[in-house]
Amino acid sequence: MSIDNELEKFGVEPVFEERLYERYEFTVNVRGKEYKGHYHNEEIQWLQPHPRQMIGDDKTDTLEKSIYKLMKDHGTNSEEKDLELTLAFEGRLHERQQFSIQVQGKEYKGFVHEGEIQWFHPQPHQEHEDEHVQAMEEEIHDKVADTEKIKKI
Repeated sequence: MSIDNELEKFGVEPVFEERLYERYEFTVNVRGKEYKGHYHNEEIQWLQPHPRQMIGDDKTDTLEKSIYKLMKDHGTNSEEKDLELTLAFEGRLHERQQFSIQVQGKEYKGFVHEGEIQWFHPQPHQEHEDEHVQAMEEEIHDKVADTEKIKKI
């Protein structure tokens, strides 16, 4: 069973408004257990109890991916991620999607080829946690999939 199927309730609200340390506080219920955390600079900071203690590492990683997506859906990204896709090497054998994504004031670029993301320098893995990079990559894959759907119409 996927963690998304076990996620029963999600709520988010700003805390410490109009202060330097303003952030969002979220509440999520999984398997009848409530977990809370703060979301700041596109990172999750869990309050106690930490879900890793209760549901394990793998399910917590999956839960965090869901939370990143839910936070984006709630429009709570601290900085808007600008994502642009263009077609590189159009009409050639090695045609592929090229992307550019802005995160926290920094631009990252790369290619998507056969479903794989190939990052240019700088690599986001050098500056962001794995969960954050996975959320970025998910967003890129979603946009590529949306572009493919439009092409088929």
